[in-house]
Amino acid sequence: MTANPKQHAWSSEALFSKALLYVGEMKRYTPEEWQFALWSSLSLELVARATLANISPTLLANRRDWRNIYHALGHPATARGFTPTSVTTAEVLSVLQETLPGFTKELADFCAVHCARRNAELHTGEDAFGGLGTSAWLPKYYATCLALLRTMGKSLADLFDDPETATAMVASLQDTAAKSVAQEIGAHKKIWDGKRPDEQQVSLSQATAWATRQAGHRATCPACSSPALVHGSGQGPVTTEIGEDGIVQKQTMIPSSFECIACGLKISGFSKLSACGLGDLFTATSTTAPAEFFELHSDEELEEARASAEPDLEEDFNE
Repeated sequence: MTANPKQHAWSSEALFSKALLYVGEMKRYTPEEWQFALWSSLSLELVARATLANISPTLLANRRDWRNIYHALGHPATARGFTPTSVTTAEVLSVLQETLPGFTKELADFCAVHCARRNAELHTGEDAFGGLGTSAWLPKYYATCLALLRTMGKSLADLFDDPETATAMVASLQDTAAKSVAQEIGAHKKIWDGKRPDEQQVSLSQATAWATRQAGHRATCPACSSPALVHGSGQGPVTTEIGEDGIVQKQTMIPSSFECIACGLKISGFSKLSACGLGDLFTATSTTAPAEFFELHSDEELEEARASAEPDLEEDFNE
Protein backbone atom coordinates (compact mmCIF):
# COMPACT_ATOMS: atom_id res chain seq x y z
CA MET A 1 0.00 0.00 0.00
CA THR A 2 1.18 3.55 -0.73
CA ALA A 3 0.18 6.77 0.95
CA ASN A 4 -2.39 8.83 -0.93
CA PRO A 5 -0.59 12.00 -2.12
CA LYS A 6 -3.85 13.93 -1.79
CA GLN A 7 -3.98 13.23 1.91
CA HIS A 8 -2.57 15.75 4.33
CA ALA A 9 0.82 14.47 5.54
CA TRP A 10 -0.28 14.86 9.16
CA SER A 11 -3.68 13.26 8.68
CA SER A 12 -4.53 10.07 10.52
CA GLU A 13 -5.16 8.32 7.21
CA ALA A 14 -1.76 9.22 5.72
CA LEU A 15 0.12 8.26 8.87
CA PHE A 16 -1.71 4.94 9.16
CA SER A 17 -1.03 4.17 5.49
CA LYS A 18 2.66 4.69 6.10
CA ALA A 19 2.49 2.51 9.21
CA LEU A 20 1.11 -0.24 6.96
CA LEU A 21 4.12 0.17 4.67
CA TYR A 22 6.51 -0.21 7.58
CA VAL A 23 4.68 -3.28 8.88
CA GLY A 24 5.11 -4.67 5.37
CA GLU A 25 8.84 -4.12 5.71
CA MET A 26 8.76 -5.98 9.04
CA LYS A 27 7.36 -9.04 7.28
CA ARG A 28 10.41 -9.26 5.05
CA TYR A 29 12.39 -10.45 8.07
CA THR A 30 11.97 -13.14 10.69
CA PRO A 31 11.18 -12.02 14.27
CA GLU A 32 14.69 -13.08 15.34
CA GLU A 33 16.37 -10.61 12.95
CA TRP A 34 17.20 -7.12 14.25
CA GLN A 35 15.59 -5.49 11.20
CA PHE A 36 12.22 -6.90 12.25
CA ALA A 37 12.44 -5.03 15.57
CA LEU A 38 13.70 -1.85 13.89
CA TRP A 39 10.79 -1.66 11.47
CA SER A 40 8.39 -2.43 14.31
CA SER A 41 9.65 0.62 16.21
CA LEU A 42 9.17 2.81 13.15
CA SER A 43 5.66 1.50 12.57
CA LEU A 44 4.77 1.94 16.24
CA GLU A 45 5.54 5.65 16.22
CA LEU A 46 3.44 6.14 13.09
CA VAL A 47 0.49 4.30 14.65
CA ALA A 48 0.82 6.53 17.72
CA ARG A 49 0.91 9.67 15.57
CA ALA A 50 -2.04 8.44 13.51
CA THR A 51 -3.97 7.93 16.75
CA LEU A 52 -3.19 11.46 17.92
CA ALA A 53 -4.12 12.88 14.52
CA ASN A 54 -7.38 10.95 14.73
CA ILE A 55 -8.24 13.19 17.70
CA SER A 56 -7.01 16.26 15.82
CA PRO A 57 -4.04 16.87 13.49
CA THR A 58 -3.41 20.11 15.36
CA LEU A 59 -2.16 18.08 18.32
CA LEU A 60 0.82 17.08 16.16
CA ALA A 61 1.84 20.70 15.59
CA ASN A 62 4.86 22.10 17.39
CA ARG A 63 3.42 24.99 19.37
CA ARG A 64 6.55 27.15 19.15
CA ASP A 65 5.32 28.52 15.81
CA TRP A 66 1.66 29.20 15.04
CA ARG A 67 2.36 28.33 11.41
CA ASN A 68 2.66 24.67 12.39
CA ILE A 69 -0.91 24.70 13.69
CA TYR A 70 -1.98 26.56 10.55
CA HIS A 71 -0.33 23.82 8.48
CA ALA A 72 -2.04 21.09 10.53
CA LEU A 73 -5.39 22.67 9.68
CA GLY A 74 -4.61 22.12 5.99
CA HIS A 75 -3.67 25.66 5.01
CA PRO A 76 -0.75 26.47 2.68
CA ALA A 77 2.44 28.04 4.04
CA THR A 78 2.34 31.81 4.54
CA ALA A 79 6.09 32.34 4.82
CA ARG A 80 8.84 31.48 2.34
CA GLY A 81 11.17 28.74 3.45
CA PHE A 82 8.77 27.50 6.11
CA THR A 83 9.09 23.82 7.01
CA PRO A 84 6.31 22.37 9.23
CA THR A 85 7.54 20.92 12.51
CA SER A 86 5.64 18.35 14.54
CA VAL A 87 5.90 17.49 18.23
CA THR A 88 8.37 14.96 19.55
CA THR A 89 7.50 11.32 20.12
CA ALA A 90 7.65 11.90 23.87
CA GLU A 91 4.99 14.61 23.57
CA VAL A 92 2.81 12.33 21.42
CA LEU A 93 2.94 9.61 24.06
CA SER A 94 2.29 12.07 26.88
CA VAL A 95 -0.88 13.40 25.24
CA LEU A 96 -2.13 9.92 24.36
CA GLN A 97 -1.58 8.65 27.90
CA GLU A 98 -3.57 11.53 29.33
CA THR A 99 -6.43 11.43 26.84
CA LEU A 100 -6.96 7.73 26.02
CA PRO A 101 -8.19 5.46 28.86
CA GLY A 102 -6.84 2.31 27.19
CA PHE A 103 -3.35 3.70 26.67
CA THR A 104 -1.86 3.10 30.10
CA LYS A 105 1.42 4.33 31.54
CA GLU A 106 2.76 0.81 31.13
CA LEU A 107 2.13 0.92 27.38
CA ALA A 108 3.43 4.48 27.08
CA ASP A 109 6.62 3.47 28.87
CA PHE A 110 7.09 0.55 26.48
CA CYS A 111 6.68 2.88 23.50
CA ALA A 112 9.25 5.26 24.93
CA VAL A 113 11.78 2.46 25.47
CA HIS A 114 11.18 0.88 22.05
CA CYS A 115 11.58 4.23 20.28
CA ALA A 116 14.69 4.98 22.35
CA ARG A 117 16.18 1.72 21.06
CA ARG A 118 15.37 2.87 17.54
CA ASN A 119 17.15 6.18 18.11
CA ALA A 120 20.18 4.34 19.45
CA GLU A 121 20.13 2.02 16.44
CA LEU A 122 19.91 4.86 13.91
CA HIS A 123 22.09 7.50 15.53
CA THR A 124 24.81 5.64 17.44
CA GLY A 125 27.14 2.69 17.01
CA GLU A 126 25.09 0.65 19.47
CA ASP A 127 23.56 -2.64 18.33
CA ALA A 128 20.27 -1.75 20.02
CA PHE A 129 18.13 -4.55 18.61
CA GLY A 130 20.74 -7.26 18.17
CA GLY A 131 20.21 -10.15 20.54
CA LEU A 132 16.92 -8.72 21.82
CA GLY A 133 14.61 -11.69 22.30
CA THR A 134 11.05 -11.29 21.04
CA SER A 135 9.60 -12.16 24.44
CA ALA A 136 11.08 -8.94 25.78
CA TRP A 137 9.10 -6.71 23.44
CA LEU A 138 6.88 -8.33 20.79
CA PRO A 139 3.82 -9.11 22.98
CA LYS A 140 3.91 -5.55 24.35
CA TYR A 141 4.25 -4.20 20.82
CA TYR A 142 1.06 -5.96 19.76
CA ALA A 143 -0.73 -4.95 22.97
CA THR A 144 0.21 -1.31 22.42
CA CYS A 145 -0.90 -1.39 18.78
CA LEU A 146 -4.21 -2.96 19.86
CA ALA A 147 -4.87 -0.22 22.42
CA LEU A 148 -4.13 2.51 19.87
CA LEU A 149 -6.03 0.88 17.02
CA ARG A 150 -9.19 0.49 19.09
CA THR A 151 -9.40 4.24 19.64
CA MET A 152 -9.46 4.69 15.85
CA GLY A 153 -12.17 2.08 15.39
CA LYS A 154 -9.67 -0.41 13.98
CA SER A 155 -8.45 -3.86 14.98
CA LEU A 156 -5.23 -5.84 14.72
CA ALA A 157 -6.52 -7.25 11.43
CA ASP A 158 -6.36 -3.75 9.92
CA LEU A 159 -2.61 -3.60 10.51
CA PHE A 160 -1.33 -7.19 10.50
CA ASP A 161 -1.84 -10.10 8.11
CA ASP A 162 -1.79 -12.58 11.00
CA PRO A 163 -4.00 -11.03 13.71
CA GLU A 164 -4.52 -14.42 15.36
CA THR A 165 -0.84 -14.67 16.30
CA ALA A 166 -0.84 -11.07 17.52
CA THR A 167 -3.95 -11.70 19.64
CA ALA A 168 -2.40 -14.84 21.14
CA MET A 169 0.72 -12.89 22.08
CA VAL A 170 -1.36 -10.21 23.81
CA ALA A 171 -3.15 -12.94 25.77
CA SER A 172 0.17 -14.52 26.72
CA LEU A 173 1.27 -11.16 28.10
CA GLN A 174 -1.67 -11.17 30.48
CA ASP A 175 -0.95 -14.77 31.51
CA THR A 176 2.70 -13.92 32.17
CA ALA A 177 1.71 -10.92 34.27
CA ALA A 178 -0.72 -13.06 36.31
CA LYS A 179 1.90 -15.74 37.00
CA SER A 180 4.55 -13.17 37.87
CA VAL A 181 2.41 -11.20 40.31
CA ALA A 182 1.15 -14.42 41.93
CA GLN A 183 4.74 -15.40 42.66
CA GLU A 184 5.50 -11.98 44.10
CA ILE A 185 2.45 -12.05 46.36
CA GLY A 186 3.19 -15.60 47.47
CA ALA A 187 6.78 -14.74 48.40
CA HIS A 188 5.74 -11.75 50.52
CA LYS A 189 2.91 -13.69 52.16
CA LYS A 190 5.39 -16.35 53.20
CA ILE A 191 7.63 -13.72 54.80
CA TRP A 192 4.64 -12.12 56.55
CA ASP A 193 3.37 -15.42 57.91
CA GLY A 194 6.84 -16.08 59.31
CA LYS A 195 6.75 -12.97 61.51
CA ARG A 196 5.80 -13.14 65.18
CA PRO A 197 2.32 -11.79 66.09
CA ASP A 198 3.83 -8.78 67.87
CA GLU A 199 5.97 -7.95 64.82
CA GLN A 200 2.90 -8.20 62.59
CA GLN A 201 0.98 -5.85 64.89
CA VAL A 202 3.74 -3.23 64.81
CA SER A 203 3.92 -3.41 61.01
CA LEU A 204 0.13 -3.22 60.75
CA SER A 205 0.01 -0.10 62.94
CA GLN A 206 2.71 1.56 60.87
CA ALA A 207 0.93 0.70 57.63
CA THR A 208 -2.39 2.03 58.93
CA ALA A 209 -0.82 5.37 59.85
CA TRP A 210 1.07 5.56 56.55
CA ALA A 211 -1.78 4.72 54.22
CA THR A 212 -3.51 8.07 54.66
CA ARG A 213 -6.28 9.18 52.38
CA GLN A 214 -4.19 12.05 50.97
CA ALA A 215 -1.24 9.91 49.90
CA GLY A 216 -3.06 7.65 47.46
CA HIS A 217 -5.98 5.32 46.89
CA ARG A 218 -6.34 2.97 49.85
CA ALA A 219 -6.44 -0.76 49.17
CA THR A 220 -5.95 -4.01 51.05
CA CYS A 221 -2.65 -5.79 50.51
CA PRO A 222 -3.19 -9.18 48.82
CA ALA A 223 -0.22 -10.63 50.72
CA CYS A 224 -0.77 -9.52 54.32
CA SER A 225 -4.22 -7.83 54.33
CA SER A 226 -2.75 -4.58 55.70
CA PRO A 227 -3.85 -1.11 54.52
CA ALA A 228 -1.83 -0.14 51.46
CA LEU A 229 -1.82 2.39 48.65
CA VAL A 230 -2.44 2.32 44.92
CA HIS A 231 -1.13 5.17 42.80
CA GLY A 232 -2.27 5.99 39.29
CA SER A 233 -2.16 8.42 36.40
CA GLY A 234 -5.00 10.72 35.45
CA GLN A 235 -6.78 10.06 32.17
CA GLY A 236 -9.78 11.62 30.51
CA PRO A 237 -11.60 14.87 31.26
CA VAL A 238 -11.46 16.75 34.55
CA THR A 239 -14.84 17.77 35.93
CA THR A 240 -15.10 21.02 37.87
CA GLU A 241 -17.87 21.92 40.30
CA ILE A 242 -18.44 24.62 42.90
CA GLY A 243 -18.78 22.97 46.29
CA GLU A 244 -19.39 24.23 49.81
CA ASP A 245 -15.67 24.18 50.62
CA GLY A 246 -14.41 25.53 47.29
CA ILE A 247 -13.83 24.46 43.72
CA VAL A 248 -13.99 20.67 43.45
CA GLN A 249 -12.22 18.92 40.58
CA LYS A 250 -12.40 15.21 39.81
CA GLN A 251 -10.57 12.96 37.36
CA THR A 252 -10.51 9.23 36.67
CA MET A 253 -7.25 7.52 37.62
CA ILE A 254 -5.83 4.35 36.09
CA PRO A 255 -3.76 2.31 38.59
CA SER A 256 -0.04 2.14 37.81
CA SER A 257 1.65 1.03 41.05
CA PHE A 258 0.95 -0.49 44.46
CA GLU A 259 2.91 -0.42 47.72
CA CYS A 260 2.47 -2.00 51.14
CA ILE A 261 4.95 -1.01 53.83
CA ALA A 262 3.78 -3.73 56.20
CA CYS A 263 5.15 -6.65 54.18
CA GLY A 264 7.14 -4.71 51.59
CA LEU A 265 5.12 -5.82 48.56
CA LYS A 266 5.41 -3.52 45.54
CA ILE A 267 3.67 -4.05 42.19
CA SER A 268 4.20 -1.95 39.07
CA GLY A 269 2.22 -2.01 35.84
CA PHE A 270 -1.50 -2.02 35.10
CA SER A 271 -1.44 -5.59 33.74
CA LYS A 272 -0.04 -6.99 37.00
CA LEU A 273 -2.40 -4.89 39.10
CA SER A 274 -5.38 -6.13 37.09
CA ALA A 275 -4.23 -9.72 37.44
CA CYS A 276 -4.34 -9.55 41.25
CA GLY A 277 -7.54 -7.53 41.64
CA LEU A 278 -5.95 -4.11 42.12
CA GLY A 279 -6.70 -2.73 38.66
CA ASP A 280 -10.01 -0.99 39.41
CA LEU A 281 -10.20 2.62 38.27
CA PHE A 282 -10.63 5.25 40.98
CA THR A 283 -11.31 8.96 41.20
CA ALA A 284 -8.93 11.69 42.33
CA THR A 285 -10.70 14.61 43.98
CA SER A 286 -9.11 17.94 44.89
CA THR A 287 -10.65 20.99 46.52
CA THR A 288 -9.23 24.47 45.98
CA ALA A 289 -10.22 27.77 47.56
CA PRO A 290 -12.03 30.00 45.00
CA ALA A 291 -9.52 32.84 45.38
CA GLU A 292 -6.63 30.51 44.60
CA PHE A 293 -8.45 28.69 41.79
CA PHE A 294 -9.32 31.92 39.98
CA GLU A 295 -5.95 33.51 40.90
CA LEU A 296 -7.55 36.46 42.68
CA HIS A 297 -4.48 37.04 44.85
CA SER A 298 -0.77 37.39 44.21
CA ASP A 299 1.62 34.49 44.83
CA GLU A 300 3.02 36.28 47.89
CA GLU A 301 -0.44 36.74 49.40
CA LEU A 302 -1.32 33.09 48.78
CA GLU A 303 1.89 31.87 50.40
CA GLU A 304 1.23 34.02 53.45
CA ALA A 305 -2.34 32.75 53.66
CA ARG A 306 -1.23 29.12 53.38
CA ALA A 307 1.32 29.56 56.14
CA SER A 308 -1.25 30.93 58.59
CA ALA A 309 -4.28 28.87 57.57
CA GLU A 310 -5.46 25.41 58.53
CA PRO A 311 -3.81 22.41 56.80
CA ASP A 312 -4.25 22.51 53.03
CA LEU A 313 -7.04 20.59 51.39
CA GLU A 314 -5.30 17.85 49.44
CA GLU A 315 -6.31 15.30 46.86
CA ASP A 316 -8.59 12.49 47.92
CA PHE A 317 -8.14 9.27 45.94
CA ASN A 318 -10.70 7.20 47.78
CA GLU A 319 -14.06 7.77 46.13
